Amino acid sequence: MTEIKQDFENIKFEQPVYQLVGEKNKQLNVVPFVPTSLLEQLLDQVTIEDVQKHIDTVFSAAYFKMLVVGNFEPAEAVDAAQQVNQMLKSQPLPPHSHMPSRMVNIEPGHYIYQHMGEDPNMLNNAVVATFYCGMVTNPTDRTTMALLLQIIDDQFFDQLRTKEQLGYNVGASTNSFSSGKLALKLRVEGESNPTYLLQHIDSFIHGFRQTLVEFNTVKFDALVESIASKANEQLTSVDAEANRMWTPIEEATYDFARLADEVESLQKVKVDDVLDMWDRYINPQTAVTYTRVDSQLWAAKTSYPSSTDMTTWPESILALAGCLESETHMPVDLSDLSHFINTAVRQTSADALASLARQYPMANSTQVLNETASGWSKIKNALDMAMNPHNQHALQDSETNFAHIGMYQTVEGKWVITDVEKFKATQALHGLAVPVIKLIPNTLTK
Repeated sequence: MTEIKQDFENIKFEQPVYQLVGEKNKQLNVVPFVPTSLLEQLLDQVTIEDVQKHIDTVFSAAYFKMLVVGNFEPAEAVDAAQQVNQMLKSQPLPPHSHMPSRMVNIEPGHYIYQHMGEDPNMLNNAVVATFYCGMVTNPTDRTTMALLLQIIDDQFFDQLRTKEQLGYNVGASTNSFSSGKLALKLRVEGESNPTYLLQHIDSFIHGFRQTLVEFNTVKFDALVESIASKANEQLTSVDAEANRMWTPIEEATYDFARLADEVESLQKVKVDDVLDMWDRYINPQTAVTYTRVDSQLWAAKTSYPSSTDMTTWPESILALAGCLESETHMPVDLSDLSHFINTAVRQTSADALASLARQYPMANSTQVLNETASGWSKIKNALDMAMNPHNQHALQDSETNFAHIGMYQTVEGKWVITDVEKFKATQALHGLAVPVIKLIPNTLTK
């Protein structure tokens, strides 16, 4: 019991960005889902008698899948499965007790999904911007996403990690479940406040379309060849072969030709298709069904904006205020700061920064204003973004009003998820995975 409690406790101390892409991501997207926090609460109620009763009855009714890999005839594989069933002495699991996971079909909109870090010593904040793009069951969508990831990953890292030095854990990835939508995830973990980090992601998104427009076709063809070659690599072990076959079994798609379909589809995808996916799903200026969730994990020591702050002041003001508070250790009046920005837009960037430095001096009074110093560099970037905000994808005209479940909208029109279970209850669910092949009844041993 002590070891289980420690395992649960360790989840709270995971690296912030991994908390977001792990349990927090599943809690938002999967039904049913039991969070670790609830299991931790229930653990103290479990007795030795409860554990013994569970051991005695766990296989009384069961639904199980089995993969037999090796030099077997089909009849031998079926016989092995039946022997396992006889050993377990299980009755078939009633349909109402078998609850396969289903994916939440998050409706178009821009959402903020906030969390407070539970580790009091954690210094880093983390954000993951998730864009829902295409369907996991569509081979063309999957291959187009794979190519987009190859193009964006290095550039995103180079811009936000190497050049802007926002943190050590910076990158792009994709995420999908057995059904539902594909997702592109852009993650950043660093000491800056999450609103500031997301401003930089927005800035990157704002300029990335031109990269796709100008992308070299020769380089694109090389990416296609690289992905196809990797997919066509010969498996070198029985374990690798089993893992490849087990995924479609576990997902209940039984799509054993999935990899071959993707390779075939890959040969047909052009850079214009990647640009089309960008414009249909990710570009906030053109995406009709723009669906994005900004997951945020705030360190306990980072000043956290209230709901009143978020419904009153634009994100650029909140980001700048967070930078000022962390670097100067001075309280920031948001109304005064907003007035300052309204005045500063008539000044040059250098003059505005000098004025801000006089109003909010660094905690170390001996430090001179130096744009290369890390603290002032961050403040300068936040100031520039506040003075020149990018046009955001406004959702003020969204057909759905989530206020009745306690959610609220930011100035930019983004809905803040205050209770994830209530939010999920308002959303439709994707259907269960549909097998792509007809399953054969057990007739081989008759």
